[in-house]
Amino acid sequence: MEKFSNFARIAEIEYSDIVLSAQDLGAKLRIYLVDKSFVDFFYTTKLKSQRFSLHWERSFIDATIYRIDNTPDSKWQHVSTFPIHFHNKIYGQVIHPPFTVEHTIVLEKIFRDLFQFVKENIA
Repeated sequence: MEKFSNFARIAEIEYSDIVLSAQDLGAKLRIYLVDKSFVDFFYTTKLKSQRFSLHWERSFIDATIYRIDNTPDSKWQHVSTFPIHFHNKIYGQVIHPPFTVEHTIVLEKIFRDLFQFVKENIA
């Protein structure tokens, strides 16, 4: 869990009111939440341009998903923060993130911002 250990600690300590546990699944970190939903976190370590994804899976609760990532998909070029974009409730509804993102990717900040969003929106 070396790659994800800092992020697991952030989730389990700073967001202990909504996080049950974190599990390293190899390529990603899965964080289980109190409402039985989960967040999957992935980031690259080998590409020239760092890629990341934070995906809050709620489809089995209320048919929604929320995801912030920076995959440069041309479908989302209209988003002001492209390539960073936010899937809002459904995959095809893409907007700029509901929190401030910097040009320089700081994964810990994005991770905390997404968890603050989860905390504010968890049922």
